Amino acid sequence: MTEGWRLPSPHDAPPHTDPDAACESDAHLQEAIEAFLLSRQVGNCTARTVGFYRDCLARFARFPGAALRCGDLVIQRYLTHLHASMRPVSAHAHYRALKVFFGWCVEAGLRDDTPLRSLRMKLPRVLPRVPEDEEVRKLLGACGTTVEGRRNRALVALLADSGLRISEALRLRIENVRFGERTLAVHGGKGQKDGTGFFGAETAALLRAWLAVRPGAGPEDYLFTDRQGRPLSRSTACHILHRLSRRAGLARKIGPHALRHYAATSILRQTGDLELVRQVLRHATLDMALRYAHIAAPEVSRKFRRASPLDHLRAGR
Repeated sequence: MTEGWRLPSPHDAPPHTDPDAACESDAHLQEAIEAFLLSRQVGNCTARTVGFYRDCLARFARFPGAALRCGDLVIQRYLTHLHASMRPVSAHAHYRALKVFFGWCVEAGLRDDTPLRSLRMKLPRVLPRVPEDEEVRKLLGACGTTVEGRRNRALVALLADSGLRISEALRLRIENVRFGERTLAVHGGKGQKDGTGFFGAETAALLRAWLAVRPGAGPEDYLFTDRQGRPLSRSTACHILHRLSRRAGLARKIGPHALRHYAATSILRQTGDLELVRQVLRHATLDMALRYAHIAAPEVSRKFRRASPLDHLRAGR
């Protein structure tokens, strides 16, 4: 570390650079970004993941001093700037995108090393907001009895019961729903992984009620569609849930991922089984599932009161 080093401020002026050299560096950076995005597509990243990288790197490319061969000080200035303008979790997502991008640049021979080699940013421990049982009950009740209402109720039920990601639910075909086993064949999940989802008897009944009023549906058709038989988009599904939240009189809008959190915490409260939560949500490790243990702390507290070692020791006297 050099003498007199300090954390850069977002208000610091960028170092002086020659305009022609800056233009050349910007062009090289843009070319590298496009090549990197192509490599993600070839690597079977989802369109959403590629879009995430594109947005993060485009933002970095607009920052003063950003260049393919920029040093670590520019990266530190940029990340400090992000911390001043967005939530810590969002800033960490941009940090991860830069880490992957510059790591790829080294592998591709565009740089000798990465400017993030000695930089570490901890992931903030932020607990997700989880809807209460009554909120989910009201959301289901706000769906109505129209054709769209039955579809919406089936969608809400499936998300809250199975813990599917919204993209996974919207990719489901009717033939992927196995009513006899109450399982789902999930294709192209996170990381392009296939898997198995699960749902209960109540969700099965609501799915059947939706399919009963859906005209001309074949096994290969999408499970959730509009009136014209077109699959619902992610933005449409989010809009549906937000509209239902307002209709139900909820204080906050409930989105698709909040229902995934609801499924996880509800299963944990009922069973206390973190491994079951991991398998149902199809997490690679227990790390993500462990977040829900903090949310379900009241349940842990009640169980501990029944299992307190010293209370049992005293009772055995």
